Amino acid sequence: MDLHEHATICAPATAPGRAALAIVRISGPLVPMLLERSIGRIPTARMAILAGWKSREGRILDKCLLTHFPAPRSYTGEDLLELALHGNPLVVHEVLQDLHARGVPLAAPGEFTLRAVRNGRMDLAQAESVAALVDAETGPALEAAKSVLLGAMGSEVARLRAKLVDLSARLEIETDFAEEEAVPGGQNLIPELDEVARSLDEMLAAQERAERNAKAPRVVLAGRPNAGKSRLVNALLGEDRLLVSAIPGTTRDWVEVPVPTSRGPVHLCDTAGLADARDDLDAAAQERTRALLAGSALRVLVAEAGRPLGDDEIRLLRAGTGWTVVRTKIDLHDGWSDPEGNPSLSSERGDGLEAFRTRLAALLGEAREVGQSVSLVGSRQREAAQHARVDLDSVRASLQDGTVEIAAWHLRQAARALSDLVGNVAPQEVLERVFSSFCIGK
Repeated sequence: MDLHEHATICAPATAPGRAALAIVRISGPLVPMLLERSIGRIPTARMAILAGWKSREGRILDKCLLTHFPAPRSYTGEDLLELALHGNPLVVHEVLQDLHARGVPLAAPGEFTLRAVRNGRMDLAQAESVAALVDAETGPALEAAKSVLLGAMGSEVARLRAKLVDLSARLEIETDFAEEEAVPGGQNLIPELDEVARSLDEMLAAQERAERNAKAPRVVLAGRPNAGKSRLVNALLGEDRLLVSAIPGTTRDWVEVPVPTSRGPVHLCDTAGLADARDDLDAAAQERTRALLAGSALRVLVAEAGRPLGDDEIRLLRAGTGWTVVRTKIDLHDGWSDPEGNPSLSSERGDGLEAFRTRLAALLGEAREVGQSVSLVGSRQREAAQHARVDLDSVRASLQDGTVEIAAWHLRQAARALSDLVGNVAPQEVLERVFSSFCIGK
């Protein structure tokens, strides 16, 4: 990872493309000089002001809102400046080009957050949670990342590590007395050791739950041709994204589209209609639909209202689990209701659409409740916790065998693994692995 140690760096902090605003971040020792030369003064700390940002030739590049965060009370722990520019990519490009000409290079991925870690503004575990928070697609994943970022995990790990350090000191004392009395020491420490082990197990289990629900679920829509699958997706999106036609077989291949819900996106897969194949191409399209259904746990049978389900549709439902039935086109069948109580809707009039969207949102699961176990984030934290857990098992076994010297060594290793977990001991290769996955500007 190409890092610019001690240099002033810059980067866009918002996604590329046109928007109302675009933010450019600048961090490092040149920030006061840039302010003096570009707006003629250093503004009041942490107070947003409107000013024209001048290039090194004195040309106004944009009239923007800028905020100065003097060191050390900034995100990076250095002098930091944020420019809220008009969200035209040409404006952003001009500002970045001018900064580059003044000797301010573009930041490497994650370099702002890496500086925050090196300057003591956050620990490595919190830095990892920043990336997890940006990437979260569901409520549980977002809550897990926020918990680490706000310090809940760090506080819990610090408590567990302090407990292990205390147990280690007590074990050393009891070992000395045990040698005098020829009786193995440390047996009375096992219940407290088990309490630390259970806490780590709960944290690992919470991480597993969060990762299981981390990605937006895929929901496959299946049914007969012209059942209204594509029209339903378009209605949920509020735009004609998918081609719709009265001619059966318009959808040949499956199309995956993210549909927003109150708890995050759900990926709906529109598929080719299932019926007697009219030609080889139609047969291939239906085979792809069946393969997609076989690999998905969440399936929706889309069937037109006004009639009972056909034998082919009933066989489809019986062929697997995880099915929901939705009856469409109720605008063509006034007064009809599904005898099985399945949701009915009209893509044309909008009847029942929000109820169906709410049902999709339920697939994302409930957000993690306050009071549940603190979660870990990422593979590095999981590996450190697992190493600590293995050492704790070795401590317990050694105490039961009476090999207290070995127990004491494993106890020290477990405490070290917890230090690694929050990043107190982080060699360069670990830092590079963590920050290589960050976006530029974070």
